[in-house]
Amino acid sequence: MRTDTLDDIMVTITALGNGAIFWISLIFVFFSIKSYRKIAEVISISFILNLLIVNILLKVSVGRVRPYEAFEFTDLLIRHLSDNSFPSGHTSYAFSFVTVLFMLSKSKIINWYMAIIAILIAFSRLYLYVHFPTDVLAGAIIGILLGILAPKIYNTNAYREVRRKLIYKMDK
Repeated sequence: MRTDTLDDIMVTITALGNGAIFWISLIFVFFSIKSYRKIAEVISISFILNLLIVNILLKVSVGRVRPYEAFEFTDLLIRHLSDNSFPSGHTSYAFSFVTVLFMLSKSKIINWYMAIIAILIAFSRLYLYVHFPTDVLAGAIIGILLGILAPKIYNTNAYREVRRKLIYKMDK
């Protein structure tokens, strides 16, 4: 299934999720747009949840090796990764971001554009042989669940109180 053109496209698409730089950049863009500030804050909550649950808890506790390690595949198109395979963080971040957008954004164009990017990122992880299908599926499910949870946290009194105190301290 590999072609030179598809190789280049998949490496580029997967790079969008590297270090979550793309998602962090979009959060900053959304914070700069008045009508998207709440969305940016909710996405930030989902981002932190992803970091804690996917990167710190699940990847470490499950400890699953990557497909290229399991099958001694050496013809990788990207560098060897130092973290574990399960679940796919790229996919989880992408799907949580898109879930929040679908729940809170009125822009169908932005929502569907970002959904396509999320799906392509998920597929790129399989194409590049850095995740098993179950890693990507779990990443998508976890991302969707965290995307649903983030607005619920945003709307709690506890979160509002913490937010109020932080803003009050920043204003001083």
